[in-house]
Amino acid sequence: MRDTMQSMTVIFDIDGVIVDSEQLHFDVLRHLAPEHACYYQPQQLIGLSLEETLEHMRVPREQQADITAKTVATYKAQLSEAYLRPGVRALIAALQVAGIPFGFVSTAPRDICLANIALLGLQDPPRLISGDDVLRTKPSPDPYLAMLDILEARGDRVIVVEDTDLGVLAATRAGIAAVYGWPHGLSEQQHYRDATATIERLGDIAPFAALCPAL
Repeated sequence: MRDTMQSMTVIFDIDGVIVDSEQLHFDVLRHLAPEHACYYQPQQLIGLSLEETLEHMRVPREQQADITAKTVATYKAQLSEAYLRPGVRALIAALQVAGIPFGFVSTAPRDICLANIALLGLQDPPRLISGDDVLRTKPSPDPYLAMLDILEARGDRVIVVEDTDLGVLAATRAGIAAVYGWPHGLSEQQHYRDATATIERLGDIAPFAALCPAL
């Protein structure tokens, strides 16, 4: 199994996978735009980009740039290592030691992505496709297709970990064969019907368990 993993590439979603941050995102918006956020629960907004979220909440266009900037700043100020999901740091370290390529794909603004990834303590700049880097975000396959190009990877040799149906659909549309749904506390409206499997922990993915038994 370890030899099989050596020929693989891994792509992670970020919010909900690297960090359990969906509630934090919503709390920030509820603070900055209470008159709009009050009509929603965080489960309804999971998987949307910040731009899509503000549109969905019917925040006036003239307010969106200001709220976006404040959202990014407030989120980064409140983020901490406590939001890292179990096993993520150990798995990333194991991938690095084994020389297995990995990247990150997210609908979030690049500044938020980089703040989340910084919690992992990577020495090299991350391979990242953020919501700022593509015209069409998930469920379009474009973010994953862009990452496959960066990693020079084939879809049938890639493992993806996602927390939303939109993300799973984007990865499968990009021709990625192994796409796993990893639920968290706000995932009750996610079904993962298009996923290879739904996992409870990263160690449920056999190549990950072989690479990092501590998972």
